[in-house]
Amino acid sequence: MSKHKIKTGKNKHRLLKAFLFILLFMIIASGLTVGINILINQNFTVTFYQIRSDKVSDNIRIVELADLHNVEYGKNNSRLIEKIKNLNPDLIFYAGDMMNYKDSNYSVLFSLSDKLSEVAPVYACYGNNEINQYLFEDKQFTEKLEKHGVDLLSNEAVDIEVKNSVVQIVAVSDDLKQYDIETNNSKKFMESLEPTGNCRLCLTHYPELFKEKLLDKGIDIAFTGHAHGGLIRIPYIGGIYSTGEGFLPDLTAGVVTAQDGTQVVISRGLGDSRRIPRINNRPELVVVDVCWY
Repeated sequence: MSKHKIKTGKNKHRLLKAFLFILLFMIIASGLTVGINILINQNFTVTFYQIRSDKVSDNIRIVELADLHNVEYGKNNSRLIEKIKNLNPDLIFYAGDMMNYKDSNYSVLFSLSDKLSEVAPVYACYGNNEINQYLFEDKQFTEKLEKHGVDLLSNEAVDIEVKNSVVQIVAVSDDLKQYDIETNNSKKFMESLEPTGNCRLCLTHYPELFKEKLLDKGIDIAFTGHAHGGLIRIPYIGGIYSTGEGFLPDLTAGVVTAQDGTQVVISRGLGDSRRIPRINNRPELVVVDVCWY
């Protein structure tokens, strides 16, 4: 009887050692994964998309920046600026959250905008950080940004000439919860938009608006961000979480065709505002070539 007890005790001891070994291995592996991703995320990748449109007569290159959150790539964003210069864009879009709410130091955004506005016209929409900064912290924010060469649009539409084509840029400010509120302007603005034969490009921070709210609005291509790529990306599954859609979101990256045919470009973003590190989710600069052929 005593021998059987001793043998059982040894087995339990071996199982405990095996469990502790596996636990230690998992902790080390997790730490290495986080550490490697933090190093990888010190730089950004460039993602190219081609979207065909018979509403333009020349190819138009658009560089999209989203969710920078005051991150810098090189001193004064020198690496980011140099890359964008070399891409030779016709338009540059800010799709929101280029800075942080309650941070009155705009030097990163303003310095970047000064340089990029010399490369191509820069258009922007509000992200949640910019709109909150404007509403609750700094009523002069929009005016200050525009002095640095950025045309920040809020529930507005402008027609501009690019090469030999005229395109319409539409900017929508409100998120999914705010879109229908009567005191806001997004729904009223979109309902008042006249049809156009020009290529309609939409700037809005929130891709989830294209599940319902912004369908059938004559939008050809939309430029969005906000989801941060889903924070942690798993192969064949995609992002794990986004603020707009919660866990296992549908709209976190790439080009998604909405039900009405709108091509929704979703940037994974260039920075982050959360303490959770980006895993398998390298920051990205998005380049969209709108092609007439």
